[in-house]
Amino acid sequence: MLEAYLNNIEQILNFSDIAWWLIDCKNDPEHFYCNKLMSVNFNLPNDKNKHPINSCDFFDDFKDCLKSKDTEYSKIFPFLEKKRNEIKYFSSRAKILKKDDDGNIEYIYGFIENITKEVNNKNSVNEYVDIIDKNVIISTTDTRGIITNISTAYCHITGYKKNELIGKKHSVLKHPDTPRTLYRDMWKTVTSGKRWDGEIKNLRKDGSEFWIKLLISPTFDEFGNIKCYTTINQDITDKKIIENLSIKDTLTNVFNRRQLDNLLEKEISYAQRYNTEFSLIILDVDHFKNINDQFGHLIGDKILVEISNILKQHTRKVDHIGRWGGEEFLIICPNSNLNVGENVALKLKSHIEKHDFKIFKNITASFGISQYKKGDNIDDILNRADNALYKSKNNGRNQVNTLI
Repeated sequence: MLEAYLNNIEQILNFSDIAWWLIDCKNDPEHFYCNKLMSVNFNLPNDKNKHPINSCDFFDDFKDCLKSKDTEYSKIFPFLEKKRNEIKYFSSRAKILKKDDDGNIEYIYGFIENITKEVNNKNSVNEYVDIIDKNVIISTTDTRGIITNISTAYCHITGYKKNELIGKKHSVLKHPDTPRTLYRDMWKTVTSGKRWDGEIKNLRKDGSEFWIKLLISPTFDEFGNIKCYTTINQDITDKKIIENLSIKDTLTNVFNRRQLDNLLEKEISYAQRYNTEFSLIILDVDHFKNINDQFGHLIGDKILVEISNILKQHTRKVDHIGRWGGEEFLIICPNSNLNVGENVALKLKSHIEKHDFKIFKNITASFGISQYKKGDNIDDILNRADNALYKSKNNGRNQVNTLI
C-alpha cells in the first residue's frame, strides 16, 4: 500500500516544482518519505527518500495537527539555509490520506512549495507602503466626504489618532480663517470628476494652526462613477511662516509697508478691470510722541500692538490692515465706498477711545478716508486719505474726515 501511494505521488508531482512528503503513521511514524526536491530544499541526503521525522522542525506542527484530529493543515514558515546563511519561505499543506476502521490515521501526506520570491516581493511592497504611511500625508474619503483611511504622517501633522479622524469629515480640522467659499469651490470641482489643488490653513488637535498644500483626486469604478477621493498633502507651515515674516510687521503682526503697496496695486488693478470700488483708511495715534517720551518705547510698542489687535477684531475678514509707518496704520476695504469706509473708521475710533490701555489712559486716534476713483493710481488715493487725516488732526484730533 505504501509503495503504491509513493509511486502515484511521484508520477504526478516529480516533474513539478513542488516538493512532497508522506508519513506511514501506523507502521513508521518516526520517518517520512519525500522526493528529491524536498531533500534539496531542506539539505537532506539526496540519495535517500526516507528520513527521520526530527530532521525537519516543521513536522512538529503536523504532529499537533494530528493530535487535534484536523484533516487538513496549511502554513507558511521560514527556513534557514545554513550553507548560504539565507532565509527561505515555504508554503506547506498537509492532508490525511487514510484512516483505519477505528479512525486512527494511517497515512498523511503534504506538499511544500518554495515561495521565497513571492514573499520577498510582498515584503518589498510592504516596505514601500510603510515608507509612504510614515512620510506621506495622505487621506481617503468616500463620496460624502467621510474619512475612510489616513496615513500615520497625517496623524502626526494633525495631532489626532486614526480612530479619532476615521468616520469624520475634514471639517474637524477647519480653521476659522478659512472661508467657506474655498470649500464650496473644492467640493464643486472634485464632484465634477476633476482634480482640485490649493493651500489651506487648518487647526491641530491642540488648537495650533498649520498650513498644507493639497491635491484632491477622484477615483472611479469600472463604470466611470466616483467611488472615493484621495488627498495628498504637503506640509507648508514653515514656508508660510517665512512668507509671513516677509509681509508682516514684526511688532504688530499686521501687514508691513511693502505688502500694503502690493495689495493696493492689486486692488486698483481689480477695480479698473471690473469697475468696482474700494475705500482706504489711514489712522494716526494721537500724541504718540508724548507716550514714548513719558513711558518709554517699550510701553509705546505695547500700545501699538493693542491698537493693531483692536483693528483686527473690528474690521471685516476681507479688509487688509497694515502698519504704514511709526504710529500710522492703513486699512484697505475692498468692495466698499466712502460711506462704508467712514462707518468702519467711526467704529474703530470709538473702540480705541474706550479701550483700557491701563498704563496710559485716554489714547485716541485720528482718521482720514478716501475712495478709489476711476483713473486713480496709488499716489492719488493715498494723498486724498492723507489730506483727510491732516484735516482731522488740525481740527482737534480724535476725528474722522473724508475726502473724495
